Amino acid sequence: MRLFRPLSVSCAALLLTAGAHAQLLDAVKGAVGGGAMPAAVPDLGSVGTGNIAGVLGYCAKNNYLGGDASSVKDKLLGKLGGDEKAQADPGYQEGLGGVLGGQSSQKLDLSGGGLQAQLREKVCDQVLEYGKSLL
Repeated sequence: MRLFRPLSVSCAALLLTAGAHAQLLDAVKGAVGGGAMPAAVPDLGSVGTGNIAGVLGYCAKNNYLGGDASSVKDKLLGKLGGDEKAQADPGYQEGLGGVLGGQSSQKLDLSGGGLQAQLREKVCDQVLEYGKSLL
């Protein structure tokens, strides 16, 4: 299963919605010098709370985010009905493995190298901010 599709320089446009998504796009463009995007970034509003919580767990576990990521993750897990119910959520499991996408049709594997590695912390920061907005 392919989790992301690289985009060519000629089609390096990415449509995102809401302010956080626009900021993420600007951060991504800055990280790659305005060049080709490495992958499509899913709309955070479409990935689901479980995936957001899982990605926060992945980011915190791998030290891409500070301590408040775990707190936000735990609060989101509470909204999902607790850790046991979250464990049954495929989006949560994907997120724990470093895949942002959940219920959306786009996926972004944060565990990749190259440009994904350069973007990982920026994406983790944006997911944290979005997670806070869900509380």
